[in-house]
Amino acid sequence: MVNAIAFETSETLVSHITGAVSKVSLHTVGEHAHAGKMVLLVSFFLLGSMISGCIIKRSAVKMAYMGYGLAMTASALLLIISLLVFKTSQDAAVYILCVACGLQNGIMSSYTGSVIRTTHMTGIVTDVGLITGRHLVSCFKRSCCQKIPFADEEPGETRKLVLLLLLLLSFLVGVAAGSGLARALHELSLLVPAIIMLMAGTGYMIWTHLRDDIQEEVKILQAETSPSSPTSPVSPSVQPLKAAEAETVETDNPHSPAAESLAPPMAADDAGP
Repeated sequence: MVNAIAFETSETLVSHITGAVSKVSLHTVGEHAHAGKMVLLVSFFLLGSMISGCIIKRSAVKMAYMGYGLAMTASALLLIISLLVFKTSQDAAVYILCVACGLQNGIMSSYTGSVIRTTHMTGIVTDVGLITGRHLVSCFKRSCCQKIPFADEEPGETRKLVLLLLLLLSFLVGVAAGSGLARALHELSLLVPAIIMLMAGTGYMIWTHLRDDIQEEVKILQAETSPSSPTSPVSPSVQPLKAAEAETVETDNPHSPAAESLAPPMAADDAGP
């Protein structure tokens, strides 16, 4: 949606980094000014991904970590800032949109823990083709020819295929919606994705704050990241292990109260005078 709005209002694709990198090389020979603009587009998109990496630490989803909500809220604020500076400088607004797209792309890749992008479809379409091809060859092997050496018995990844198809469909719907909004509202159409991202980000943070089980996960994650801190909370599964270790140490020490209580009583004739 953001990419379509940017194209309709400023004739610039803010998430088409492959094309921007290609144009850098194409315009280096002659149109140096246009090549410089493409370099800035790539650089600001990279900046957005760096911000996402600073906010979200883990590559796999952790519902306890509230960095996702913060990143989505930051993306919404960037869209609003771009709207505010649009009248003053369209170029500055476009660069801010590049940062927002890079941040959004980083959120999704960090959330899924796999190579999935939301701002461009080249990888998604490639993965859809790969998974579909594996399923077709697997079906052909089971029904007709059992001697195909390169066919998988169970290709799997059905859930990933469904996710990719949903992302592709959502991208198409978002582009159509963004184009229609931009033609009707012009730059004010940026408020629509900004409101969506702001609601998603704040809703995520409120939801994780109210969930007691997620707060327990937060404490465990904090204990894992700072094990040397004496005040860091300890996972409940670790406490019984520590108690067992302490009991073992006390038993091994012959002068400890626990060892004395476990020692057999001395016979009367063994006692001294």
